Formats: sequence, structure tokens, C-alpha cells
Amino acid sequence: MTSENEVIISGIPLDVPSDNYEEFDQEIDPAKLGNKLVQQNTLKGTEREFQSYSDTHLLLKVKSKKKQQDYRVNLAWLSPQPKHNKVIIWKWLYFSLAAAALTGLFIFLAVQEILKLEYSAVAGTVSLTVSLILGLIFIYKIQDEFIFTSNFSKIDLFIIENKKPSLEEFDGFFINLQQGIERDKKNIPVTDRLVGELKMCRRLRDEGIIDDEAYTAARTAIFKHKQYQV
Repeated sequence: MTSENEVIISGIPLDVPSDNYEEFDQEIDPAKLGNKLVQQNTLKGTEREFQSYSDTHLLLKVKSKKKQQDYRVNLAWLSPQPKHNKVIIWKWLYFSLAAAALTGLFIFLAVQEILKLEYSAVAGTVSLTVSLILGLIFIYKIQDEFIFTSNFSKIDLFIIENKKPSLEEFDGFFINLQQGIERDKKNIPVTDRLVGELKMCRRLRDEGIIDDEAYTAARTAIFKHKQYQV
């Protein structure tokens, strides 16, 4: 029987202690910094910053109204095919348009003197406000994003919003990122990539980027891989 921190590959035990993370520079070398993408969402109060490092890692800075997370991922341990999550809840737009139409109706009634001007003004102001609020809710709930995961265990690691800040900037960074992942993993044996991914997920768990449940799922998936023998 093996312990939690022991992995057996092809019958050979390989110790992976909890503090044994991937090798990485002690300090960031500015000369190794590469392509950068910054995505801001003013409505949601979020900012995501991505920057390649040494052609082997991606540095991330994710800010929200409540917290900021700074971490890194090794490109060789990622899947080059992210999940595309696109959600548009049309009902909020329909509600917004209906409220806007109601505003138009109140204006018409006032012009035709069917309804007193003061009543139309109050009702129109309320319906217009509701229309704007519903429109903002519609925009807020739109999701069009790519979720990058670990390669073997498929654990969600970071999100890149589609076509932001512009289609040109997004496409350039996104394509380079996918190519970098393919390039870095190309000449690394599967066994090494399994161990590397496990170490990365353990580090991200310890840093609070992924939770215990996600790490357990990653570890289980990696241990079940055909290259592992328990």
C-alpha cells in the first residue's frame, strides 16, 4: 500500500513530498517576461492579467472586489484545448425591452393627453429605470469565456474572456498560449507530465487557488492513469 505522498510509476516508487513543488526562479527575471494580456470588466469589478514567462510558465494576477490572487501555471501541464463557456440569458433583455416599450407608451399617452403629464412622467421614469437595470443585469450575466484546465485531471485553473480587450489582442495571445502548451509538452514523457501536473495541483491547493475537493479529484485522476501502477 502506498501513502498519499508516494506515487508509483511503472512499478518504480517516486516520492513526491508535499513541499516538493516544480522548479521555478526565486525571483522574477524581467528579461524572461513575454506576451501580456490584461482583461478588465468594469461592471463586475474584475481584472485579469496574464503574462508568459520564460516560454514555460504563465503568470496570473486575478483581482476581484474581494481579493487578489497571484499565481503561476506550467504550460506543459495544461490542456491546449480549453472549455468554451458561453451563456446568454435572453429573458433579461426581453424584460428590459418590454420596460422600455412601456416607457414609450407613457410618453405617447402624455402627448395625446390621455394621461396627465405628471402621472406619465413618474410612470415613465420608473419604467425607464427598470429597463436600464434589467439591461445591466442582462450584460452582467453574459458569459463568453475559455476555461483552461490541467491536462490529465481536467481541473479548472484559469479563465480568459473571449475577444477582450479586443479581438486582435485576444487572438494573438490565445494562439500563442495554445502553441506554447503544445510545444512545451511535446518532448516530455507522459510519466514526467503526470508527476509535474500532480505537483502543480498540490502547490495550487496549498496556495488557495484550487480547493481540497479539486485537488483530490486531480490526484485521483492522475493515480488512475494507465501509466500509474499502484
